Amino acid sequence: MLEQVLINSLVLSGTYILIASGLTLIFGILRVINFAHGALYMLGAYIVYTFLSLMGANYFLSTLIAIIATAMIGMGIETGILHPLVEKPLLAGLGAILGVAFIIEGGATMIWGEENVAIKSPFSGVLHFLGATVSWERVAAVVLSAIIVVGLYYWIWNTKQGYIIRAVAENRQVASLQGVNEKRIRLLVMAVASGVAAAAGAIMGPLFYVNPYMGGPAVFKGLLIIAIGGMGSINGSVLAGLIVGFVEGVGYSYWGPLTEIASFILVILIFIFRPHGLLGVPYEFH
Repeated sequence: MLEQVLINSLVLSGTYILIASGLTLIFGILRVINFAHGALYMLGAYIVYTFLSLMGANYFLSTLIAIIATAMIGMGIETGILHPLVEKPLLAGLGAILGVAFIIEGGATMIWGEENVAIKSPFSGVLHFLGATVSWERVAAVVLSAIIVVGLYYWIWNTKQGYIIRAVAENRQVASLQGVNEKRIRLLVMAVASGVAAAAGAIMGPLFYVNPYMGGPAVFKGLLIIAIGGMGSINGSVLAGLIVGFVEGVGYSYWGPLTEIASFILVILIFIFRPHGLLGVPYEFH
């Protein structure tokens, strides 16, 4: 029983970390809260469903197509909507990105309908471990999420592109004076973050039903996690994702609906004692 609860907690944590990491990247560079991130998560799941279930492609090829397609859509959002609003008031960007989220959600409803659809998992069978029985698809979800998070972390902290991204996030004016092409970095970050959202949808799609409204709760939880971890902090997103995932995973197994109350009490306590999040620094919106 305990082993199954831990696996479920890791699945939840993996989902939250993937969603929150993308949101954190976008906030750190674009300085906008991407309310469309959940819609891109949903869109990634639907693209996998389309190629896998309707066109007969295998799961991994479908996932790759979803990541590439969603990354390109993210770049389109940045080029056509967010970048022209860089110098505009904050509410202009927030309103525009909310509009994008509703457009994607409405488009998905028109194309795929409102009913739940299922993505067939490529992983079948169960794993018997220490007396617990866990489905291979849940184990795979944990492993794949961990691979993406570690890869993203390595890219940010150990590559030249990651160094440039961190420099822009720290001080975009100084980075520009050093010859950094901020527009190109914004495009890169939006593409990567959107691709990670699609990957999250592809990984979690086989575990849950896919529908046009699945992005709303996902982006809400992601925003909550980056607020807990600290706005713009990847490390904070990982830590907060693990905390919230385990609180909910363990809580739902033993406390049921009361878990939501416990989760928000935890959030309130963190904000009282750490107003900028667990690993965040003071920030301000412009």
